[in-house]
Amino acid sequence: MVTNRRSLFHLASLSTALAAPHLQARASISSIVAFGDELSDNGNGSYAHGVTGDPATVYGYGTWTNGPVAVSYLASSLGIPLVADYAFGGCCGAASSGATLDSSYTKPDAGAPSLQDQVANYSAAVRKGVFRPSSSLGFIWVGQNDLSKHTDAFWLGDPHNQEFANSLSTYTVTAVQRLLDLGMPYVVVSNIYPKHIAPVTATYLCGGTNNDCTRTWGQVISNANSKLQKTLSASFGKKVIYYDSFNFISYLAGNASSLGFTQPLTKFCDGQGDASWNQCMVTETSPSGNTKIVGWNTFFWMNFVQPTTRVHQLIGQDMSKTVKKALGL
Repeated sequence: MVTNRRSLFHLASLSTALAAPHLQARASISSIVAFGDELSDNGNGSYAHGVTGDPATVYGYGTWTNGPVAVSYLASSLGIPLVADYAFGGCCGAASSGATLDSSYTKPDAGAPSLQDQVANYSAAVRKGVFRPSSSLGFIWVGQNDLSKHTDAFWLGDPHNQEFANSLSTYTVTAVQRLLDLGMPYVVVSNIYPKHIAPVTATYLCGGTNNDCTRTWGQVISNANSKLQKTLSASFGKKVIYYDSFNFISYLAGNASSLGFTQPLTKFCDGQGDASWNQCMVTETSPSGNTKIVGWNTFFWMNFVQPTTRVHQLIGQDMSKTVKKALGL
C-alpha cells in the first residue's frame, strides 16, 4: 500500500474528469452499477471507507491507479452514469488486496466486502427504493485476488487449479443470478485479467517475466476463464455480456511500445524505488503556464497489479465496443 507520500492532486470527480458523449445505450438502460475489486474501485470503495493509507487519495483520484478505472471509461463511452460502484480495492496483492468472490471462499483483506456482500448491499438499497435495477446495466470484474490464493503457478495439473475454475464460475453465476432476479436486463462480466504478466508475478512468484511459471499461471487463468465463459453462456445466454480482458490486455501489453508505453513492461511507477517513481512523475508545462504530469503516460503498470489509467481507458473503450455490439447499437 502507498505510504508516506504527499498527494499530488485533490480527489477528482470522475463525473468531471470524463466527458460523456451523451449516447443512450438503449432506451431501457440509463445507468451502470459496478461490482468488483481494485480494478473497478472508482473511489467509492477503500478510499471512501478510509482504508487506503497515506495519502488517503492514493495517487490523487481515490482509485488504485493514477486516474479513472475501466468501468468509469465504459460509462463515459456509453454516455450513461455510473450511478453506483460497490467495487472495493486494495493496492498490490498480499495483505493489502481488495475484494474477493466470497468471504467464505477467500477472506478479503482490510475489511473489503466480497462480491456476494456487494450484491447484497445493492439488493438492500434496491429494496429501499434507492435504485431501479430495471434500467441499469450490471458490471462485474472480480476474481484476481482469489486467483493468487487458490492456484498453483508451478504445476498445471494441481487439483486446486480446477477447483478454482469451478469456484470462479459458481460464485459469479450466483451474483449474476441475484442481479437478474432484481430486474437488471443485462450484466457485463469481465474475465480475469492476465495477472501472470503483471509485475507482482515476476517479482514475488515466478522470478521472471517469461518462464515456465508465468506460462503455467497464464494457462491456469485461461482455463478458468474458459470455464467461466461456457458456464455463463449456458446459464444466462445473451443476458450476460462476456468481456475478455485477458486477451485484450495481453494484446495491449504485446503492442505496448507502439501504443506509446515506452517504458519496459518490467518497470512500474510505484514499488521500484525513487528512480521509477521520479520517471513516472515527470511533468511538462504548457505555454500558458499549466503544469501536468506526463511521465506516467509512458508506463503500462502503475504498481504491482494495477495498470495505469491510460491502459484502463483503452480497456474501457474496448468494453464499450463489446457492450454496444451485444446490445445491437
